[in-house]
Formats: sequence, structure tokens, C-alpha cells
Amino acid sequence: MDIRLSWDLFVLVFFIVIVAYSFIIGRDNTLKVILGTYVAALAADATGNLFGSYFGGSGFLKEILKFAALGNEDEAVIILKVLVFVALVILFAVRGAFAVQTGNGSGFGKIILSVLYAVMSAGLIISVILVFVSGVSFVGGGSPETTGVALWDIYNNSKIVKSIVANSYWWFAIPALAFLIQSFRANRGEE
Repeated sequence: MDIRLSWDLFVLVFFIVIVAYSFIIGRDNTLKVILGTYVAALAADATGNLFGSYFGGSGFLKEILKFAALGNEDEAVIILKVLVFVALVILFAVRGAFAVQTGNGSGFGKIILSVLYAVMSAGLIISVILVFVSGVSFVGGGSPETTGVALWDIYNNSKIVKSIVANSYWWFAIPALAFLIQSFRANRGEE
């Protein structure tokens, strides 16, 4: 069997792992992960930008670049953003001081909602990581010189990444809107 490693395979496996994890933790905790993902994305972005602005050009950052074998400061900030994002999503999922309760609902309806929220969670997490890799900042925008350069090779070699990037607005909007709609329904007692 000849299996070629590609970005499509990597993204697909990562997507499936997130979906599987969402089934393991259940619908309510998946919603907690989605909400934590929005907060973690902004916090990681701001943290990376602060790191870049305070340590940019310093000897400390140059030592980190040498140690991590990174080419430049932009790469260091991107990696820091991704690491902080992943750590915060995990912390929000495991220790977040908020609870989500969606109600019981019917058996088939629960399964459908669980599948939808699992897919939305995976798409949102992957979209945030791809935004960070592209060099764009949620908080401060991105410079035209660096935006997309890091992602360009992956984008050109992966149909899945192309699809996620092309539909990133949907991946960011739909989970929040779905949660809001479900919250309205649950408050009216329809679930």
C-alpha cells in the first residue's frame, strides 16, 4: 500500500480527530469547546502580537529563533500564537469556569446536533489555525507583505485547505449562530 503524506491527509486526520473527540466529550462540552475557541483565538492572537511587539529584535527572541530553528520573527510569533491557542482551547475545555446545558431533546435530534456541533468545532479550530499560519491577526489585521505567504504552499497543494480557507467566514460564523439559535429554542422550552 502506497500512502503519500499530504496536507490534505494531515488536515483530514486532524478534522476527524477533533470530530471524534467531540463525540467523546458530548454535545454540551463540544459547545464549551466552541465558545472557548472564540475566546482562545482572540487571546492567542493578542498574546502573539504582544510578544512580537515587546521582544521583536531583542537578543532574547534571537536566541529563541536559534533554539527553535526558525527563520524569522514572524514565524516565531505564528508558532507562539498556535501554541497558545491550542493550550487555551484545551484549558477552556477541561477547566473552563462556565457550563453549557442544551437540554435533553429527542434521540435522533440529539445525534444530529452532536454531529453538527462536532463538525463545526473541527472546522472552527482548523480555520483559526490556518488564519494564524497565514499571518493575519484578528486583533491587528495583517500586513499585505506577510499575509498568506506562509499558507500559500499549503493552499496550493491541498484541496481541503483551499476549501476551508474559501469558506472560512462560514466556519467562523455558523457555530456562534447555531449556538445562539439553540439557546433561543432551549429558553422557549422547544428542545
